Parts: sequence; C-alpha cells; structure tokens
Amino acid sequence: MKILYFVSFLVFLYSCNGKAVIKKNDVVVKCVINDITVSPPHSTIEVDNIYTYHTSCGEKIMTTRNKSYNIGDTIIFVYKK
Repeated sequence: MKILYFVSFLVFLYSCNGKAVIKKNDVVVKCVINDITVSPPHSTIEVDNIYTYHTSCGEKIMTTRNKSYNIGDTIIFVYKK
C-alpha cells in the first residue's frame, strides 16, 4: 500500500512539470505598459490594494503585488490557438 501511495505521489509530482511551448500557430504580441491604476480593497475580506496595469494592445493585468511592472515595460503575450 505504501508503494501505491509513493508511485501516485511521483506521478502527480511529475505531471505538473509541463513547460509552455510556443508553437507555429500561436500569435506572439509585444505590448508596452501605458498606465497603472491602484484600487483600494472593495470589502472587508480583501486586505491588499489591486494594481491594474493597462497595456498598449488593450490588455489589462491585475495583481496584488506593488512593484511587478513599471510604465514603459514591454510584456510579451502568447495567444494560443
């Protein structure tokens, strides 16, 4: 029984190790961060500010980390098909 648990743990561990690969049909777009918006917590459950980064290609990135990106940073988006 211990062997079964060990083998299932190893299968679970190694199945989560897939790397993202850019294939021939994927669309790669470079975008520049134009603006940063800081929103305060909306409820008593949220404790951190929400940082929204607006890009030149119309995408929005939302995070709770303060110094993830700066204005003028280039981000590469890969759209999978």
